[in-house]
Amino acid sequence: MTDPLTWQFWQQWTTAPHPSDVLLSLQHSGQLALLPELAALQETPQDPHWHPEGNVWVHTLHVCNQAADISRRDSLNPQQQEELLLAALCHDLGKPATTAFEQGRWKAPGHPAAGVPVTAQFLQKIQAPAQHIATVLPLVAEHLVHANPALGHKAIRRLLARLHPAPLTQLIRLIEADLGGRPPLPAGLPPAVKKFAAAALTVAATSPPQPPAEVPPPLILGRHLIKLGYQPAPWFKQILKTCETAQRQGAFQNENQALSWLRQLLETSPPNSQPSILPPQ
Repeated sequence: MTDPLTWQFWQQWTTAPHPSDVLLSLQHSGQLALLPELAALQETPQDPHWHPEGNVWVHTLHVCNQAADISRRDSLNPQQQEELLLAALCHDLGKPATTAFEQGRWKAPGHPAAGVPVTAQFLQKIQAPAQHIATVLPLVAEHLVHANPALGHKAIRRLLARLHPAPLTQLIRLIEADLGGRPPLPAGLPPAVKKFAAAALTVAATSPPQPPAEVPPPLILGRHLIKLGYQPAPWFKQILKTCETAQRQGAFQNENQALSWLRQLLETSPPNSQPSILPPQ
C-alpha cells in the first residue's frame, strides 16, 4: 500500500477484508509512529470488565473489523463505508488524554468529546475529504449516547440535530461495531441498545426534518490563515471546513482558543500542498 499520510492509503484501507491486518502492519513496520494519534492507543489501558480484549489499540482493531463486516452486510456504498471505517478507527482517540485509574478501575470520562479535536487533526493529516471529516466528527462525539437510558423523543430530536450531517443509521452501525469489538463478549446490539436504536429510528422517521444545531458564526476565517502568513490557496477551503466542524463539536469556544487549535492543526497536519508564505502582517 501507499504512504500512510495520504488519503489514497486510507481509502484503500477501508476496502480491506480485515482492516486490522493493515493496522498491524503499520505497527510492526514502525510506521505507526507517523500517526501519534493512533500510536497512543497502544499504551492506553481499559477496564477488563468492560474490555476483556485488552487496551484501546486492541479494541480499535476489533472495532474496525466489525465495521468492515457491517459495511458488507448492509451493502454500504463507498462513501458510507469509508466514513464508517474512519469513525471506527477514530472513535476512541480521546481515551489517551482522559484515561485514569480511579476507585480501582480504569476510566475515560469525557473521551467522546475529547476525541473530536484529535480526530479532526488526524483526518486532516491523512488528507481525508472535507465531507468525511464533517460526518465522522459527530459520530465520534455521540458514539456513547446509547449509554443514557433516559433519552426521550425531545432528546433524540436534539441528537439528530447534533449528528448532522451524519445519518442516524451510521451512528447505530458505529455503536454496533464498538460493542462488538470486545471479544469474547458477544457481537451484536444488546436488548437495551436495540430498544434505543428502534426508538431513535422511529423518531427520525416520524419527525419533520431537523435543521442542524445552530452554532455561532465561524471563529476561523480565511483572514486568520492570511495573518499566519499563508497565501490564499485552494486548501484553505478544507482547513476552514475542518475548523467549522470542530467548532460545532465544541473543540473551542472563542477566537483565542480557535487560533490556538488552528496553529496546532497546521503544525501536526501541514497543508496538502505547501503554500508560499507572505511577509509577516
